[in-house]
Amino acid sequence: MTAWPVAALGAIVAAIVIAERWPALRRGFRWLPVPLWCYALPLLAAELGWLPRDPAPYRLLTDRLLPLALALLLLGADLPAVMRTGRRALLAALVGAAGIVGGAAAGAMLLGAWLPPDAWKGAGALAGTWTGGTMNLLALRSLLAMPDALFAPLIVVDAVIAYGWMALLIAGSGVQRPLNRWLRAPDAMDAAERSSTAQADRATPSRLRPLLLCGVAALALAVGSRVAAPHLPTSLLVSSATGWTVLLVTTGALALSLDPALRRAGAHGTVLGYPLLYLVLAATGAQARLDTLWSAPAWLLLGLVAVLVHGALLLVAGRALRIPLGTLATASQANIGGVVSGPLVGAVYHQSLAP
Repeated sequence: MTAWPVAALGAIVAAIVIAERWPALRRGFRWLPVPLWCYALPLLAAELGWLPRDPAPYRLLTDRLLPLALALLLLGADLPAVMRTGRRALLAALVGAAGIVGGAAAGAMLLGAWLPPDAWKGAGALAGTWTGGTMNLLALRSLLAMPDALFAPLIVVDAVIAYGWMALLIAGSGVQRPLNRWLRAPDAMDAAERSSTAQADRATPSRLRPLLLCGVAALALAVGSRVAAPHLPTSLLVSSATGWTVLLVTTGALALSLDPALRRAGAHGTVLGYPLLYLVLAATGAQARLDTLWSAPAWLLLGLVAVLVHGALLLVAGRALRIPLGTLATASQANIGGVVSGPLVGAVYHQSLAP
């Protein structure tokens, strides 16, 4: 009873990943991204009775795979490279992140009458996914013990608001010269910052050995965290063993990523990490119910408030610090969209912003 729902979810995720790579379908995935499909299709399958409603296999899958996926995705994180991105880019990224967190909080307070009592959890998770990606959304769901009624609308908000914002940022490239004059900033980064930003670490070619090393390190970290978590005290901040597992895995993976050899091996972790993450998202979708999406309009307004506060704060900081629009737009998309769409938006403004 446990094996076939897991196999069905694996088949759904594999089909989505393969479809996303087809040239004829790739454009559609820009507006309806892979994470949304991985969540929505199992949800629909469960509603139609094609997948069982019993949450046990899905929760087991999430508990086992989420720590491993987080470890695989974070072992390749290049923390030293953050300091090499240039002063303006780093300041823009920090201001953008602060705007998302502050905007989500402001939206939750303004719309409190139309949102559930524990809406702060959803606002926090939304801020997390826009400042760190889908894995943050899933990690915060575990940390905050979010019910499906809170989690389901966030997938809709993430897709609609984030990709609408991306379209607006791309459109802004057509008026960057007058906006840069208002910002009192140059049209492109100065030579020193452009040189430092272009220093992107190059991952070694894909080989079995580094992938194996990354997989073994991630598995050891995930298993070790799961074993240690039940023995740690719970509190208001970390209320469960699952929460401790997530914290231990993320902190441990980032610490290990400081070792250059492990970081180079960790660069290959996305090959396994993202499919596992999508499988966790599919298991989450299979547990959700369509009637939980009725609260989406209020959540969409909350997301809109968050990005408007984020954008306004970036413009104010950009004028005060004379940061070019291209740098602001890249930092904004890196916060709200992520590592894939950030360089795309940056390249629209200036080629040197893509790295």
